[in-house]
Amino acid sequence: MKKTIFILIALTISLSIQAQMSPKKIRAKADYKHKATGFNFPLAIDQYNRADIYAFDKKKQNVGITYKTSDLKTTVSIYLYPAGAGTEDRLRNEYIKSMQSVANVSDNGVHAEQFAVSYKNGDYKINGFKANIKDIDKKSSLSVFECGAWFFKIRISSESLDTTGMKQTEQKILDLYKPTRLVKISHLNPKADISFAKAAFVDSLMLGSAMGSAFKKLEWAMDNIDSLERASGFPGLYLEMHIASLKEFPEFVKKHPDFSKTKRTEQYLTELNSIIDNGFLEEFIMEQYDMIMIVPENLEFDFESYDKWKNDNPISINLNEIFYVIWFSE
Repeated sequence: MKKTIFILIALTISLSIQAQMSPKKIRAKADYKHKATGFNFPLAIDQYNRADIYAFDKKKQNVGITYKTSDLKTTVSIYLYPAGAGTEDRLRNEYIKSMQSVANVSDNGVHAEQFAVSYKNGDYKINGFKANIKDIDKKSSLSVFECGAWFFKIRISSESLDTTGMKQTEQKILDLYKPTRLVKISHLNPKADISFAKAAFVDSLMLGSAMGSAFKKLEWAMDNIDSLERASGFPGLYLEMHIASLKEFPEFVKKHPDFSKTKRTEQYLTELNSIIDNGFLEEFIMEQYDMIMIVPENLEFDFESYDKWKNDNPISINLNEIFYVIWFSE
């Protein structure tokens, strides 16, 4: 299977979402300037005329601006809003939440092609995740980018543009606003903090294993990702980082076989070793994280064999069970 993944979403994922007020329309007769970032939203962008501006918080930091063609067949919405704490799963959670919003207004779920995207300008690089959504009567796309202290989101819906036209439209928006500028004005500290959760303290073996996993993940990020990319957010979508981290998890027991352990820890390590030894670690991680990963070029998956193997080897491990949290502070 290629790194481009097709999904059918009827999302029911439970997320911790910050409460926000009902949208409040902002009236502006000329260009609208987002005070917190200086981003300017003119009356028109090429053939797209500004239709609405909405604020979703009292400080007007969380805003959405909609542009439409004169025939109303294409709508481009740009969202700029605070990203919150720079945790390693921040971008994935925001993308899932955004897709959930799309699914909420669809009667038949959302059929989408999803894949990692990035934008680079100068020495700065931001990562994002994108969905090309296929509805019956129109095409649409959603892209969410992590930009330091901010999220930058683009939503396009069209009855007339094809996939190439929508991609070109999105690229125009990116080149116009250069959201890497958000990182320059509000970058995160590229040195990480780690906090260990209660689940890691069930026994000495689990704590040692969790610590080894966390520090391996951090080591991989520091060794493989440029500091100016890390300034936009912790690189939590890289599949290679999770592979290195999970392979490190059972290494602690090899060095400390006599450390105390509960039955749950023993089962966890047995299952993880089985996944690794049978060569299905990549498929396991992809499945656990809903295919929302940055995947190395030319990596092939064998989900068919993995599914057959799982039938005979049930897995209780859930990677969403938190043993530690890594984050970058502002």
